[in-house]
Amino acid sequence: MKGIVINYQRGRHTIYPNRIIVKFEGIKSKEEAGKLIGKKVLWISPGKRKFFIGKIVGTHGNKGNVRVLFKKGLPGQIINDVVFLIEDINKLKELKEKLKEAKDINQVRKILFSFFN
Repeated sequence: MKGIVINYQRGRHTIYPNRIIVKFEGIKSKEEAGKLIGKKVLWISPGKRKFFIGKIVGTHGNKGNVRVLFKKGLPGQIINDVVFLIEDINKLKELKEKLKEAKDINQVRKILFSFFN
């Protein structure tokens, strides 16, 4: 399942770059989003192809958005980018092997969308 990053979690004076808000496709209510708590989310940086894995820690609002917590802060290019919900963490090794063969970011995107669909 893929989702779109809406923004960082933020307060009036602070921004938390390791916490993001994600809208997953097909999730329209707070109850449906609550079922995703505890699952992992994957984002791959376009430049150096680093893997960032976060955990869904809660819902955000009533429209089905979720809060994702990462260990490290994420760059601003993650906003409006695609993240993927990981169902099986063991398949990541297989995905990393496929991504080593890709030459540019367009091939990486094709592999990701075919792998998670």
